[in-house]
Amino acid sequence: MERLPFDPSKARGAKRDTAADTAAGENRPLSVSQLSASIDGALREGLPARVSVRGEISGFKNQTHWYFTLKDEHAVIGCVMFASSARRQSVVPGNGDEVIVSGRVEYWSKGGRIQLYADRVEPVGQGRLEREYQRLVTELREKGWFEVARKRELPAFPRRVAVVTSATGAALQDVIDTARRRCPAVELCVVDVRVQGESATPQITRALNWLSQQHDSLGIDAIILTRGGGSLEDLWAFNELAVAEAVFNCAIPVVAAIGHETDATIAELIADERCATPTQAAMRLLPDSGALRDQTEQFGRRLDARITRVLAEERRHLASLSRLPALRDGHRAIEQQGAILHRLGTALDHATREAISARRHRLFKASDRLQRHRPSAALGSRRQRLDRASYRLELSIRARVRTTDHLNRFDEVHNTTVRRIERHSDRLAALGRELEVVSPLRILSRGYTVTSDNEGNLLRSAAQASEAKGLLTRFVDGSVASVRGGSPPAASERDGSKPVLPPLSARSAPKSLARRRSRSGRKPESKDQLGLFGADRPLE
Repeated sequence: MERLPFDPSKARGAKRDTAADTAAGENRPLSVSQLSASIDGALREGLPARVSVRGEISGFKNQTHWYFTLKDEHAVIGCVMFASSARRQSVVPGNGDEVIVSGRVEYWSKGGRIQLYADRVEPVGQGRLEREYQRLVTELREKGWFEVARKRELPAFPRRVAVVTSATGAALQDVIDTARRRCPAVELCVVDVRVQGESATPQITRALNWLSQQHDSLGIDAIILTRGGGSLEDLWAFNELAVAEAVFNCAIPVVAAIGHETDATIAELIADERCATPTQAAMRLLPDSGALRDQTEQFGRRLDARITRVLAEERRHLASLSRLPALRDGHRAIEQQGAILHRLGTALDHATREAISARRHRLFKASDRLQRHRPSAALGSRRQRLDRASYRLELSIRARVRTTDHLNRFDEVHNTTVRRIERHSDRLAALGRELEVVSPLRILSRGYTVTSDNEGNLLRSAAQASEAKGLLTRFVDGSVASVRGGSPPAASERDGSKPVLPPLSARSAPKSLARRRSRSGRKPESKDQLGLFGADRPLE
């Protein structure tokens, strides 16, 4: 449908002016009320009584009534929901929520704004900007950029402060007024940047990086990054990753005051100090000259009081010292001390003489004792004692020799020797009998033989005999040598033969004989102790 040009005379509520109708070509000015009524009538006639609009909520305020802005990529419209309608809503919306708002569009003549008076809000989903904001916050929090431990302390007395903001904004004027009122001695360096729009992000980033690099040469001790409040899209430049990195990498402290108390941008979360308003940022960073003056005056008064108190104490001390007798009459005090010194000198001289006399007496006594105990005197005394003892010993020996019966002593020694010889002879005879019992000759006399190889090793099995080159068989009355030839006899042929004598060794001897040998303390010279089986000695 084709839309006709707007005609204020046709607006509802507008008063008809017959004079205006007669003078068609004449352009008469309208009053503000007439224009407002014409706009309101045009809206009522050009729009439905009730509309539904889809968009993203921004700048939401819950002040009994709900005030917020509904926006999309290209436009923004203000919205109001009265308390009677707000109480009927099941969910309280928030910034960044995508909703469908239903209500009527009217012109608010007192505020000069067109608003959507909503009576119903239906959530659709979270807005794009709000989702991007939450994603960046989560990512940077995981990196530790929001940690309080990494944030630096603000300088107590900054020399120069850089203000990064728009030179035409109200935020800069708030900072300048606060600085002039609070501490005029601190110099402000204004860096003009865009704080809204597409070009805001690169300008803010370049300004922060430049100040970080040149702060020494410029004498800048801190930075105030600020702007006034606004919607989420208005403040979005301070939520960009590039600005966040510039704030994080800045070499000097950054105080951020962006938006209002309810608006928290990423730059504020990373900054070393966050303030709600530009005025608060200036107050937080700049010292109060009035407070410093009061503090200086207070320190001066305390110093004066301290000096006065110390002087009074020193005067009292000096007055008390002046009352001392030594200070009132110095000559008399010197004479008294001289008399005391003379008495002490006399007492010291007397004590020294007595001490010297006592030590001289002790020295004489020690010299006498030393003379009595000198080595030559002690040696002569002991030599005399030794001579007397030798003489007494010689006399005693001579007397003992004269009184001793030597014949009886000889008989006692002879009898004792004979008894010991008889006892050892009996023991030797008993050992001989035991040896005769275990003698290998007795075993060989019963028909047994002992076989060995050429080297004299006893053969204990037929397998050992088959490996030997030559054999030597010992009988009770002699030995027979033989050479191995042919195979060994079968088991049936060996059944009727006599058993071979087991090898004779020290282990076959009786235990009693072994114990006697061990008690005698003598070790056997070889395995063939008796020499019965020597290769060069025939058996007897």
